[in-house]
Amino acid sequence: MLKYCISNLASVISQGCEGTKGTNCQALTKRLSVEQTLAKMMENELENDVIAGDELENIKQSWIAEQNEYQARISEKDQEDWKSNFSYLGGLDISFIVGDDVNACACYVVIDTNLEVVYKDTAMVKMIAPYIPGFLAFREATFLIDLVDAQMKIKPEVTPTALLVDGNGVLHPRQCGIACHIGVATGLPTVGVAKNLHQIQEYGEQFTRENVKERFSNLNTPGEHITLATSEGKILGAALKTSANSSNPVFVSVGSGLSLASALELVSKVSKYRVPEPTRQADLMSREFLRLNHPTQRQKQPLKHIKGDKHSQDENKL
Repeated sequence: MLKYCISNLASVISQGCEGTKGTNCQALTKRLSVEQTLAKMMENELENDVIAGDELENIKQSWIAEQNEYQARISEKDQEDWKSNFSYLGGLDISFIVGDDVNACACYVVIDTNLEVVYKDTAMVKMIAPYIPGFLAFREATFLIDLVDAQMKIKPEVTPTALLVDGNGVLHPRQCGIACHIGVATGLPTVGVAKNLHQIQEYGEQFTRENVKERFSNLNTPGEHITLATSEGKILGAALKTSANSSNPVFVSVGSGLSLASALELVSKVSKYRVPEPTRQADLMSREFLRLNHPTQRQKQPLKHIKGDKHSQDENKL
């Protein structure tokens, strides 16, 4: 896929960027340089942690331009035919081999109204792009999108009403997290559900751990939430209490294709524990796949059943 992109970009540029404006031609040239750098990394000509400063900056600027394009296509409104009573919901997550930040298992599950898994798919994947805070989508989104696309072709009858993604949506420095990329690419309503707060200091005091902890401590009932708004008053997401036994929130934000109110309602409906069931099952199944196929000494020890209540005690510590 990467080589195909490079070939197409090189072809356009070699033809003098025919049909493109000057600024677009410059952008294509920069993007080609980025893709070539990533291709070298994939072929082990460059190490992920040894990227020249100018190359890293080119990568970031190219990705920011793409995020801006995606951001313009995000919808934070419910679709006309939106129904909160879902038939199926999807969950997406990626788990890494212990001690390895390159090789991982991507997992996609679909659950029904009884919160039972009716479809699952896993794939071992190799990260090509470096990890840069704020750009997780460029490292992981493609693998997850491929799993959803495969399900829609192989078993379209279980295509979910919405996708829940382990990560952020518009609760992001450029309001375009991994859930936004997946939502725009798949065309499905998508929700970002993160276990950790993305502290975006430039957006104001509501994005500090201290502020969230203080306000969240006043919530007692599952389904209650506090909003996370910029200093200008724009609401980007919410810290949601999903379980009576959970002392920590999950951070919910729109990916695309629905409102924040609908996103919060969905997450609340499918949460038996702190983490909502679609992403919880995707996390558990991806880690179980790695335990069976790429075990460490610790992972070779017996694992509790994935539906056991005891596991929820560990989740509450996340």
